[in-house]
Amino acid sequence: MHPIYPCSLVYLDPAGASSPNSRSKSPLGYVWQALCLNKSLLRAGMPRLNVFTNAADRVAELLAHAPASARPDVHALAATSIDLPKSTPFYAAHFKLDLLSQVSKRLPEDALLMLLDTDMVAMHALDAQVIRRCAALGVGAFDISDQEFPAYGSARVIADLEIVAGRRLVNPRWYGGEFLLATPAFLDALVARGKEYFDRYVAEMPRLNHVGDEAFMSAALNALADEGQPILDVGAYQTVGRHWSGNTHRNLSWYKHCAFVHLPGNKPLVEREAQFAEFDPVRFWRAVSVAHKVGLIRCVVKSLVPRLLHPRPASLERQAAEAPRGHQSQEPSGSAKRL
Repeated sequence: MHPIYPCSLVYLDPAGASSPNSRSKSPLGYVWQALCLNKSLLRAGMPRLNVFTNAADRVAELLAHAPASARPDVHALAATSIDLPKSTPFYAAHFKLDLLSQVSKRLPEDALLMLLDTDMVAMHALDAQVIRRCAALGVGAFDISDQEFPAYGSARVIADLEIVAGRRLVNPRWYGGEFLLATPAFLDALVARGKEYFDRYVAEMPRLNHVGDEAFMSAALNALADEGQPILDVGAYQTVGRHWSGNTHRNLSWYKHCAFVHLPGNKPLVEREAQFAEFDPVRFWRAVSVAHKVGLIRCVVKSLVPRLLHPRPASLERQAAEAPRGHQSQEPSGSAKRL
Protein backbone atom coordinates (compact mmCIF):
# COMPACT_ATOMS: atom_id res chain seq x y z
CA MET A 1 0.00 0.00 0.00
CA HIS A 2 1.26 3.46 -0.88
CA PRO A 3 1.82 5.76 2.13
CA ILE A 4 -0.52 8.75 2.31
CA TYR A 5 0.62 12.20 3.40
CA PRO A 6 -2.43 14.32 4.36
CA CYS A 7 -1.80 18.05 4.41
CA SER A 8 -3.72 21.32 4.62
CA LEU A 9 -2.92 24.99 4.30
CA VAL A 10 -3.60 27.39 7.16
CA TYR A 11 -2.56 30.83 5.96
CA LEU A 12 -3.08 33.51 8.59
CA ASP A 13 -3.13 37.10 7.39
CA PRO A 14 -5.63 39.39 9.12
CA ALA A 15 -5.29 41.87 6.26
CA GLY A 16 -6.10 39.26 3.62
CA ALA A 17 -9.63 38.80 2.34
CA SER A 18 -11.39 35.88 3.99
CA SER A 19 -13.16 33.23 1.96
CA PRO A 20 -16.48 34.51 0.52
CA ASN A 21 -17.96 31.33 2.04
CA SER A 22 -16.83 32.24 5.56
CA ARG A 23 -19.11 34.13 7.94
CA SER A 24 -16.24 34.74 10.37
CA LYS A 25 -13.84 37.63 9.90
CA SER A 26 -11.20 35.83 11.99
CA PRO A 27 -8.79 33.51 10.16
CA LEU A 28 -8.26 31.56 13.40
CA GLY A 29 -11.32 29.44 12.60
CA TYR A 30 -9.15 27.56 10.10
CA VAL A 31 -7.01 26.34 13.01
CA TRP A 32 -10.03 24.80 14.76
CA GLN A 33 -11.14 23.29 11.46
CA ALA A 34 -7.70 21.71 11.02
CA LEU A 35 -7.94 20.24 14.53
CA CYS A 36 -11.31 18.68 13.72
CA LEU A 37 -10.08 17.36 10.39
CA ASN A 38 -7.11 15.75 12.11
CA LYS A 39 -9.31 14.08 14.72
CA SER A 40 -11.54 12.71 11.98
CA LEU A 41 -8.54 11.38 10.03
CA LEU A 42 -7.18 9.58 13.07
CA ARG A 43 -10.56 8.09 13.90
CA ALA A 44 -10.84 6.77 10.34
CA GLY A 45 -7.46 5.08 10.68
CA MET A 46 -5.61 7.48 8.39
CA PRO A 47 -2.30 9.28 9.06
CA ARG A 48 -2.04 12.49 11.06
CA LEU A 49 -2.70 15.77 9.27
CA ASN A 50 0.23 18.00 8.35
CA VAL A 51 -0.61 21.70 8.56
CA PHE A 52 1.55 24.07 6.54
CA THR A 53 1.30 27.66 7.67
CA ASN A 54 2.97 31.04 7.41
CA ALA A 55 2.49 31.45 11.19
CA ALA A 56 3.80 28.19 12.65
CA ASP A 57 4.43 29.54 16.18
CA ARG A 58 0.97 31.11 16.39
CA VAL A 59 -0.79 27.97 15.13
CA ALA A 60 1.19 25.75 17.53
CA GLU A 61 0.25 28.10 20.38
CA LEU A 62 -3.45 27.92 19.49
CA LEU A 63 -3.33 24.13 19.33
CA ALA A 64 -1.45 23.77 22.62
CA HIS A 65 -4.70 23.35 24.58
CA ALA A 66 -5.47 20.10 22.77
CA PRO A 67 -3.86 16.82 23.84
CA ALA A 68 -0.69 16.10 21.88
CA SER A 69 -2.30 12.94 20.50
CA ALA A 70 -5.09 15.01 18.88
CA ARG A 71 -2.97 17.75 17.35
CA PRO A 72 -1.92 17.88 13.70
CA ASP A 73 1.76 18.27 12.90
CA VAL A 74 2.60 21.91 12.16
CA HIS A 75 5.16 22.96 9.54
CA ALA A 76 6.39 26.37 8.44
CA LEU A 77 5.40 27.28 4.89
CA ALA A 78 8.44 28.33 2.89
CA ALA A 79 8.70 31.93 1.77
CA THR A 80 6.47 32.63 -1.19
CA SER A 81 6.95 34.53 -4.41
CA ILE A 82 3.19 34.97 -4.85
CA ASP A 83 2.21 38.62 -4.95
CA LEU A 84 -1.52 39.36 -4.83
CA PRO A 85 -3.67 42.21 -3.60
CA LYS A 86 -4.85 41.22 -0.13
CA SER A 87 -8.40 42.06 -1.16
CA THR A 88 -8.39 39.17 -3.66
CA PRO A 89 -11.24 36.71 -2.93
CA PHE A 90 -9.95 33.38 -1.56
CA TYR A 91 -6.65 35.19 -0.90
CA ALA A 92 -5.16 32.51 1.37
CA ALA A 93 -6.07 29.61 -0.93
CA HIS A 94 -3.72 30.91 -3.63
CA PHE A 95 -0.77 29.80 -1.49
CA LYS A 96 -1.65 26.13 -1.99
CA LEU A 97 0.71 26.28 -4.95
CA ASP A 98 3.58 26.98 -2.51
CA LEU A 99 2.45 24.09 -0.32
CA LEU A 100 2.44 21.65 -3.26
CA SER A 101 5.87 22.83 -4.36
CA GLN A 102 7.31 22.43 -0.88
CA VAL A 103 5.78 19.05 -0.06
CA SER A 104 6.52 17.40 -3.41
CA LYS A 105 10.24 17.74 -2.69
CA ARG A 106 10.06 15.91 0.64
CA LEU A 107 7.88 12.92 -0.23
CA PRO A 108 9.22 9.44 -1.05
CA GLU A 109 8.61 8.40 -4.65
CA ASP A 110 5.98 5.81 -3.69
CA ALA A 111 4.02 8.19 -1.42
CA LEU A 112 0.84 10.10 -2.29
CA LEU A 113 0.16 13.66 -1.18
CA MET A 114 -3.44 14.14 -0.08
CA LEU A 115 -4.29 17.84 -0.17
CA LEU A 116 -7.36 18.70 1.91
CA ASP A 117 -9.20 21.91 2.74
CA THR A 118 -9.61 22.41 6.47
CA ASP A 119 -13.43 22.77 6.37
CA MET A 120 -13.97 19.08 5.72
CA VAL A 121 -14.03 15.87 7.72
CA ALA A 122 -13.18 12.23 7.12
CA MET A 123 -16.21 9.99 7.58
CA HIS A 124 -14.30 6.78 6.86
CA ALA A 125 -11.02 5.58 5.35
CA LEU A 126 -10.08 5.98 1.71
CA ASP A 127 -10.95 3.11 -0.60
CA ALA A 128 -7.83 1.02 -1.30
CA GLN A 129 -8.74 0.80 -4.99
CA VAL A 130 -8.82 4.60 -5.26
CA ILE A 131 -5.36 4.81 -3.69
CA ARG A 132 -3.97 2.20 -6.09
CA ARG A 133 -5.53 3.84 -9.14
CA CYS A 134 -4.24 7.30 -8.19
CA ALA A 135 -0.76 5.87 -7.63
CA ALA A 136 -0.84 4.14 -11.03
CA LEU A 137 -2.22 7.15 -12.93
CA GLY A 138 -0.36 9.81 -10.96
CA VAL A 139 -3.35 11.85 -9.77
CA GLY A 140 -6.92 11.81 -8.54
CA ALA A 141 -8.84 15.11 -8.58
CA PHE A 142 -12.38 16.20 -7.78
CA ASP A 143 -14.28 17.08 -10.97
CA ILE A 144 -17.15 19.41 -10.03
CA SER A 145 -18.10 20.46 -13.56
CA ASP A 146 -21.60 19.08 -12.97
CA GLN A 147 -22.03 21.73 -10.27
CA GLU A 148 -20.13 24.65 -11.82
CA PHE A 149 -21.41 24.44 -15.40
CA PRO A 150 -25.15 24.63 -14.56
CA ALA A 151 -24.62 27.23 -11.82
CA TYR A 152 -22.56 29.71 -13.86
CA GLY A 153 -23.06 28.59 -17.45
CA SER A 154 -20.65 26.24 -19.18
CA ALA A 155 -19.58 28.91 -21.69
CA ARG A 156 -18.49 31.31 -18.93
CA VAL A 157 -16.63 28.61 -16.97
CA ILE A 158 -14.85 27.27 -20.06
CA ALA A 159 -13.95 30.80 -21.16
CA ASP A 160 -12.20 31.39 -17.83
CA LEU A 161 -10.27 28.11 -18.12
CA GLU A 162 -9.12 28.88 -21.64
CA ILE A 163 -8.14 32.46 -20.78
CA VAL A 164 -5.93 31.22 -17.95
CA ALA A 165 -4.54 28.33 -20.02
CA GLY A 166 -3.94 30.63 -22.99
CA ARG A 167 -5.23 27.95 -25.36
CA ARG A 168 -8.28 26.01 -26.46
CA LEU A 169 -8.94 22.99 -24.25
CA VAL A 170 -10.13 19.67 -25.65
CA ASN A 171 -12.44 18.61 -22.82
CA PRO A 172 -12.62 21.45 -20.27
CA ARG A 173 -13.41 20.39 -16.72
CA TRP A 174 -13.55 22.35 -13.46
CA TYR A 175 -11.80 20.78 -10.48
CA GLY A 176 -12.55 21.51 -6.83
CA GLY A 177 -9.60 22.74 -4.80
CA GLU A 178 -10.54 20.83 -1.65
CA PHE A 179 -9.04 17.47 -2.63
CA LEU A 180 -6.06 16.17 -4.55
CA LEU A 181 -4.33 12.78 -4.30
CA ALA A 182 -1.10 12.74 -6.31
CA THR A 183 2.37 11.32 -6.68
CA PRO A 184 5.50 13.51 -6.30
CA ALA A 185 6.27 13.04 -10.00
CA PHE A 186 2.86 14.37 -11.02
CA LEU A 187 3.10 17.24 -8.52
CA ASP A 188 6.33 18.41 -10.14
CA ALA A 189 4.52 18.72 -13.47
CA LEU A 190 1.43 20.31 -11.90
CA VAL A 191 3.42 22.89 -9.93
CA ALA A 192 5.46 23.89 -12.98
CA ARG A 193 2.31 24.35 -15.07
CA GLY A 194 0.45 25.98 -12.18
CA LYS A 195 3.17 28.61 -11.74
CA GLU A 196 3.12 29.35 -15.47
CA TYR A 197 -0.65 29.77 -15.49
CA PHE A 198 -0.71 31.71 -12.23
CA ASP A 199 1.10 34.63 -13.86
CA ARG A 200 -1.46 34.74 -16.66
CA TYR A 201 -4.29 34.33 -14.16
CA VAL A 202 -3.13 37.41 -12.23
CA ALA A 203 -2.73 39.44 -15.42
CA GLU A 204 -6.18 38.44 -16.69
CA MET A 205 -8.00 38.60 -13.36
CA PRO A 206 -10.17 41.61 -14.33
CA ARG A 207 -11.61 39.55 -17.23
CA LEU A 208 -12.38 36.45 -15.19
CA ASN A 209 -15.72 35.47 -13.69
CA HIS A 210 -14.04 33.05 -11.27
CA VAL A 211 -11.25 34.17 -8.93
CA GLY A 212 -9.40 31.71 -6.71
CA ASP A 213 -6.91 28.86 -6.81
CA GLU A 214 -9.39 26.60 -8.64
CA ALA A 215 -9.12 28.75 -11.77
CA PHE A 216 -5.41 28.33 -12.45
CA MET A 217 -5.13 24.83 -10.95
CA SER A 218 -8.06 23.60 -13.06
CA ALA A 219 -6.49 25.15 -16.15
CA ALA A 220 -3.22 23.36 -15.37
CA LEU A 221 -4.97 20.02 -14.84
CA ASN A 222 -6.89 20.43 -18.11
CA ALA A 223 -3.74 21.23 -20.07
CA LEU A 224 -1.91 18.20 -18.65
CA ALA A 225 -4.95 16.02 -19.48
CA ASP A 226 -4.88 17.32 -23.08
CA GLU A 227 -1.24 16.24 -23.25
CA GLY A 228 -2.11 12.69 -22.25
CA GLN A 229 -2.19 12.73 -18.44
CA PRO A 230 -5.07 10.58 -17.16
CA ILE A 231 -6.92 12.00 -14.14
CA LEU A 232 -9.04 9.85 -11.85
CA ASP A 233 -12.32 11.57 -10.91
CA VAL A 234 -12.43 10.81 -7.19
CA GLY A 235 -15.95 12.19 -6.84
CA ALA A 236 -17.30 9.28 -8.90
CA TYR A 237 -15.93 6.94 -6.23
CA GLN A 238 -17.51 8.97 -3.40
CA THR A 239 -14.06 9.81 -2.15
CA VAL A 240 -15.24 13.37 -1.52
CA GLY A 241 -18.48 15.31 -1.73
CA ARG A 242 -19.03 19.08 -1.53
CA HIS A 243 -22.25 19.73 0.38
CA TRP A 244 -24.18 22.97 0.72
CA SER A 245 -26.99 23.00 3.27
CA GLY A 246 -30.36 23.20 1.56
CA ASN A 247 -28.93 22.29 -1.84
CA THR A 248 -30.64 19.42 -3.63
CA HIS A 249 -27.87 18.68 -6.14
CA ARG A 250 -27.63 15.24 -4.50
CA ASN A 251 -29.57 13.43 -1.84
CA LEU A 252 -28.09 14.07 1.59
CA SER A 253 -27.57 10.35 2.20
CA TRP A 254 -25.14 10.25 -0.75
CA TYR A 255 -22.72 12.48 1.15
CA LYS A 256 -22.92 10.35 4.28
CA HIS A 257 -21.19 7.55 2.40
CA CYS A 258 -18.32 9.71 1.11
CA ALA A 259 -14.88 9.23 2.63
CA PHE A 260 -14.61 13.04 2.97
CA VAL A 261 -17.38 15.62 3.23
CA HIS A 262 -16.59 19.24 2.42
CA LEU A 263 -18.80 21.90 4.03
CA PRO A 264 -17.68 25.26 2.59
CA GLY A 265 -20.91 26.97 3.67
CA ASN A 266 -21.02 25.41 7.13
CA LYS A 267 -17.57 25.95 8.58
CA PRO A 268 -18.98 26.60 12.11
CA LEU A 269 -20.16 22.96 12.26
CA VAL A 270 -16.59 21.79 11.76
CA GLU A 271 -15.25 24.31 14.28
CA ARG A 272 -17.78 23.26 16.92
CA GLU A 273 -16.97 19.57 16.44
CA ALA A 274 -13.31 20.41 17.13
CA GLN A 275 -14.22 21.26 20.74
CA PHE A 276 -14.98 17.61 21.53
CA ALA A 277 -12.22 15.28 22.69
CA GLU A 278 -12.82 12.91 19.77
CA PHE A 279 -14.54 13.16 16.42
CA ASP A 280 -17.91 11.38 16.43
CA PRO A 281 -19.30 10.86 12.90
CA VAL A 282 -22.80 10.11 14.23
CA ARG A 283 -22.96 13.32 16.26
CA PHE A 284 -21.44 15.32 13.43
CA TRP A 285 -23.83 13.95 10.82
CA ARG A 286 -26.79 14.75 13.05
CA ALA A 287 -25.66 18.40 13.04
CA VAL A 288 -25.21 18.32 9.25
CA SER A 289 -28.73 16.90 8.80
CA VAL A 290 -30.29 19.58 10.99
CA ALA A 291 -28.41 22.32 9.14
CA HIS A 292 -29.57 20.85 5.83
CA LYS A 293 -33.23 20.90 6.91
CA VAL A 294 -32.87 24.51 8.03
CA GLY A 295 -31.29 25.30 4.68
CA LEU A 296 -34.18 23.68 2.81
CA ILE A 297 -36.69 25.76 4.78
CA ARG A 298 -34.67 28.90 4.09
CA CYS A 299 -34.67 28.13 0.35
CA VAL A 300 -38.46 27.67 0.35
CA VAL A 301 -39.01 30.92 2.24
CA LYS A 302 -36.61 32.74 -0.07
CA SER A 303 -38.52 31.53 -3.13
CA LEU A 304 -41.87 32.59 -1.62
CA VAL A 305 -40.91 36.11 -0.55
CA PRO A 306 -40.87 37.61 -4.10
CA ARG A 307 -44.32 36.15 -4.76
CA LEU A 308 -45.68 37.61 -1.54
CA LEU A 309 -44.13 41.02 -2.20
CA HIS A 310 -45.11 41.05 -5.87
CA PRO A 311 -48.26 38.92 -6.26
CA ARG A 312 -49.61 38.25 -9.73
CA PRO A 313 -52.62 40.38 -10.80
CA ALA A 314 -56.03 38.84 -10.07
CA SER A 315 -56.77 38.63 -13.80
CA LEU A 316 -53.77 36.36 -14.28
CA GLU A 317 -54.81 34.23 -11.33
CA ARG A 318 -58.27 33.77 -12.96
CA GLN A 319 -56.64 32.84 -16.26
CA ALA A 320 -54.56 30.22 -14.50
CA ALA A 321 -57.61 28.81 -12.73
CA GLU A 322 -59.62 28.71 -15.98
CA ALA A 323 -56.87 27.20 -18.15
CA PRO A 324 -57.92 23.86 -19.71
CA ARG A 325 -56.79 20.80 -17.81
CA GLY A 326 -53.57 19.39 -19.17
CA HIS A 327 -52.31 22.83 -20.25
CA GLN A 328 -50.28 25.37 -18.29
CA SER A 329 -51.16 29.05 -18.38
CA GLN A 330 -48.60 31.17 -20.16
CA GLU A 331 -46.31 33.59 -18.39
CA PRO A 332 -47.03 37.27 -19.12
CA SER A 333 -45.19 38.42 -22.25
CA GLY A 334 -41.71 39.65 -21.43
CA SER A 335 -41.69 38.33 -17.86
CA ALA A 336 -38.82 36.33 -16.44
CA LYS A 337 -39.37 32.61 -16.26
CA ARG A 338 -39.40 31.04 -12.82
CA LEU A 339 -36.80 28.29 -12.69
